[in-house]
Amino acid sequence: MIATADPERGNTPYNVIMEVGPDLALEWLEGNTHNRPLKEAHVKRLSGEITAGRWRVTHQGIAFDTDGLLVDGQHRLWAIVESGQAVTARVFFNEPLDNICVVDSGERRSNLDILTVTDQVGEVTAEDLATLRAMLAGRSSHPVRMTPGEEAEHYQRHREAVEFAVKHLGVSGTSGVATAAIRAVVARAYYSADHAKLAHFCDVVKSGMPSGEPDAPIILLRDFLIRTRKAGRSESVCRLRYAKTEWLLSSFLSGKSVGRLCSSQYELFLLPEEIEAAA
Repeated sequence: MIATADPERGNTPYNVIMEVGPDLALEWLEGNTHNRPLKEAHVKRLSGEITAGRWRVTHQGIAFDTDGLLVDGQHRLWAIVESGQAVTARVFFNEPLDNICVVDSGERRSNLDILTVTDQVGEVTAEDLATLRAMLAGRSSHPVRMTPGEEAEHYQRHREAVEFAVKHLGVSGTSGVATAAIRAVVARAYYSADHAKLAHFCDVVKSGMPSGEPDAPIILLRDFLIRTRKAGRSESVCRLRYAKTEWLLSSFLSGKSVGRLCSSQYELFLLPEEIEAAA
């Protein structure tokens, strides 16, 4: 089905704010013949935003050309269908088809840009968000892409843990020892570890200066992280660095004496929500 514009307006472009429900969205999608391939992951993210009540009416919306065919908004419409909820949206009619050449061609705002501009979570840095994503990914070392709203919720929930990790294992002059993945292990451990011992671990990893024999294993880890810094950022390499860091940190916190580095075989530092889910 094509969208029917107000005949009194001729071919003059205009827009209205209206309620768009799943049935109407499906009807409009029947005229979806001028769009890029659908990205299911993006539909899922938008559907999640609708379900979570984070949908907003903005100057971006759903657009039809002078023939009533959909030229922009297919992901929004499919998200409405998937969520099963009606939303209020801005709908544009009589858009010149040539305009599609410049739609979505600007620089995409990153989640950091959006959270900074909107001040949803107060002051936040790129290191904070990188640590958060790596912490949520855990052993998978494959961060899940989140919407700004989802990332804001997770950051507010784990802010203290993330800020602790960034504070004690921030940017280092030695490459490879203070990456987001290594900070992620520290952030996860924040919920169960003694914070003084955890801060000491970070200081030794970052500085390379042990204060006694119990710190020797930390230097082993530090040397390993430095040696592997040029091995690339493949998922297997990141997973190995994460697993060895997690195993060594767990051993250090429990007071075990170790002479070599091993890798954890499962997640040693569960997040509160993971503990709840397991229970």
